[in-house]
Amino acid sequence: MRSLLIRIFISFWSIIVITIIAAGALGYFYAERVRAAMQTFEVSDAMLAASTSLRENGREGLTEWLHSLPSVTASLVYVVDDRGQDLLGRRLPAPVVIAMKRFGAPRFQRSPPMRDFGNLRPARPFTQLIGPDDHVYTLFVLPPQRTVGRWLAQRGGTGVVILALIISAAVSYLLARTISQPIRRFRESAIAIAAGNLDTRVADRVGDRRDEIGLLAQDFDRMTDKLRGAWQRQTELTRNVSHELRSPLARLRVALELARRQTGDLPELEKIDAETERLDELIGQILEFSRLDVGPDEDRSPIDLDELIRLVVEDVRYEYGVLGSEANIEFESDSGSTVFGYPNALRSGIENVLRNAVQHNREHGEVHVRLAAEAAQAVLTVEDQGGGVAQHELEKIFEPFYRSKTRPAEQASQGTGLGLAIASRATALNDGFLLARNSKDGLRVEMRLPLSE
Repeated sequence: MRSLLIRIFISFWSIIVITIIAAGALGYFYAERVRAAMQTFEVSDAMLAASTSLRENGREGLTEWLHSLPSVTASLVYVVDDRGQDLLGRRLPAPVVIAMKRFGAPRFQRSPPMRDFGNLRPARPFTQLIGPDDHVYTLFVLPPQRTVGRWLAQRGGTGVVILALIISAAVSYLLARTISQPIRRFRESAIAIAAGNLDTRVADRVGDRRDEIGLLAQDFDRMTDKLRGAWQRQTELTRNVSHELRSPLARLRVALELARRQTGDLPELEKIDAETERLDELIGQILEFSRLDVGPDEDRSPIDLDELIRLVVEDVRYEYGVLGSEANIEFESDSGSTVFGYPNALRSGIENVLRNAVQHNREHGEVHVRLAAEAAQAVLTVEDQGGGVAQHELEKIFEPFYRSKTRPAEQASQGTGLGLAIASRATALNDGFLLARNSKDGLRVEMRLPLSE
């Protein structure tokens, strides 16, 4: 069955057909019960039993006798007192009401002694019982052919409705599950693709369906393939362009050095050298981001975070010391934490977080680096004293080429906007994540990584 429309149509049609068949079968079952009860029911025996119960125990005995009748037989017998009410408090059926109106209420009360009219005797169409208290009770036994339909309506209607609800609910649940389960698969795949996992496929999980949902799954996978191809081409283009820029940049550095030898240190040459250095740094970060975006070119291995962070801190201190700047970094570790991941990628992520803190720190400010263990996670906290960023920028600062609008102009112009993006990608490759929040004096970046088992 390839068409979802036909499947839905047959499902709803099946609900109606099954409900009708079940209702008919249930009605037939109840009708057979009534017919069997009617065959074993003797009106004369019932009258004698009712008379005996009334004579021995009065109205209460007659009521108990009615309660003792089988459920099917009890629907045939009604005992009405001289006030026109059933002893069991039941609603009188139409035949009984019509009979009472037709023959008049006095007929259902005890009649005084009648005069002899010769050949005239008043008719008593229904059996009457006289209780010890002289109250008259009229016994009605309904005809079987009318009782079957009425008993089905009174006793069998609820069962038919319940059965119909159960069957329709079961079929509807199966139908809803058939439709919603593939949609849930689509949603999970869409979330995975939005998270950057372009290897996600839907058709394998939905199955070999040939209806509209199966065709949609195939189209969804083709779209994912095209997105992956476009992403790979864009990444390859970025890497190729960055590599190609390195050659003219190197030649520019050689030409700049030759010009210095001939003209000396001119301010213009210093400006060209600074911009060339900045361009070289930008190209390097673009290449590193592209490499991490494609995937690490190394194997996973155990990493001693305490030792790795100490090496990174020393490298950043040395780097800024060579440049003539100050990198006042304080590092403390509560415990030795070991993670299982990609060492080079993780080192790159920690370096970029630390460089970002030093670069945006206030003059003579301190950068506090702390390593701790919380539950099953290693938490690296890097906090500067640069004043922080706006609250709405805390998530955007991890996007490529994003620069905070709240940072001072001289700080914003120094970075490339790729440092924290590289750190975020490197952390994700190691099954962790980055968080940013404002502290009292500046920005606090937390790197959370799962501890190695």
